[in-house]
Amino acid sequence: MAESHLTRELLRAVLRREVAPWVLVEIGTSHLMSLCEHCRDEIEAFWKELSGDASMRYLQTFEVLPALLDDEIRRMERERNQATRDLRELLRLSRDEREGRVRRARGRFRSPFLIRSLIEESRQHLPSGAAEALHLAGLARTIVQLSPYIPGAFDLLALATAEKGNACRVLDDVVQAEESFGHVRLLVTEHGVTEPAILARVAELEASLRKDQRRFPEAEALLAQAMVHYQISGDNQGLARVLLKLADTYFLAGHFDRAVEQARSTLETIHPEADRRLYLCARHNLAFYLTETGAYKEAAAVVAEDQDRYHEFPDAWTRLRLLWIFARIAAGTGSPADAERGFLAARDGFVAEGNGYDAAMVTLELVLLYLRQGRTADVRQAAEEMVPIFHAQDVHREALAALVLFQDAARREELTVRKVREIAAYLREARGNAGLRFQSK
Repeated sequence: MAESHLTRELLRAVLRREVAPWVLVEIGTSHLMSLCEHCRDEIEAFWKELSGDASMRYLQTFEVLPALLDDEIRRMERERNQATRDLRELLRLSRDEREGRVRRARGRFRSPFLIRSLIEESRQHLPSGAAEALHLAGLARTIVQLSPYIPGAFDLLALATAEKGNACRVLDDVVQAEESFGHVRLLVTEHGVTEPAILARVAELEASLRKDQRRFPEAEALLAQAMVHYQISGDNQGLARVLLKLADTYFLAGHFDRAVEQARSTLETIHPEADRRLYLCARHNLAFYLTETGAYKEAAAVVAEDQDRYHEFPDAWTRLRLLWIFARIAAGTGSPADAERGFLAARDGFVAEGNGYDAAMVTLELVLLYLRQGRTADVRQAAEEMVPIFHAQDVHREALAALVLFQDAARREELTVRKVREIAAYLREARGNAGLRFQSK
């Protein structure tokens, strides 16, 4: 690794209490300041603590610190390489085998590097592999709990628990998500979790839950916290993610023009090659927001420009959302046959993935297309197909009750565009609120 990168890594390790603070003595204060401006106060506090220690002054008398520093760096590299091997070995096992292997171990599978690697692996599985993401975050938590005296244990436990809560959110398990974030808040307030990068991620993930629950003021407040912490930690990618979530918060709150404006400004902060998936998500969201404002041609231009980017990510999550946006654009630009094919393919794909809510939302857009064409028989058929399918999916009881009302209205040929839009709006709100009941206006 380059010297500056080693210094940054070493500084972060000291601030996380993974490395003894005396190793900073050999590195000049001014050099540290230039590398890590946001840590200035903590560095100065360390320096004062070290300068007042007689044993440290004694050590500085001898020319041993450069060698000791090299030893510390080599030790960290060995631990990091071992964590990489441990992660690969665990990933080759089944979920039950992983858990058993970790619990039976005594000294192995206990390093902070492995915990962080599991957390990162968990993130990589979202959104299309939420069950695996949940398992990996839970495994990271297990390792922390089995080794509570490792450096930064509470920081790592807070981070792993937040990732677990986020995976529960993606799986629409709101109860478990709430429980996880409640635990995280206790860890932060009672156990001194202060690392900016962790506080940023925790706030970001809880904001996603509040956004899904349509608790928009809370979501915005948490996103503002995350922005500050990401700026302090110098994580521009994290900051861009938060700005995208702010745009989505505006969109879900019904502020479509504001969402479009925020998405455009956020795209200016993301280099297309720095994080190709994040950039594609930002572009896709912009196109989706534009369809809601009626700017279908502009949305079509955005999607057409990004065709190659979509094909870089063949996962179901990306593929189904591309089908959905194509269908929306086709419906808005006067191509009903293309729209119908797209909506049907997206609906069937979401059902196959066990994603009942998105399947329901796509079906409602299909029904709107049929209503505008006066195809009452197709409206009834779509409604009849809806409820039996979603009984086996992740739609909760109150949402199913709303879909039954939708089905009854279709049978009586009393379904209107307004009624469909009411149910669609309700489902968006009910996704994160299992107790919310549908009330027709």
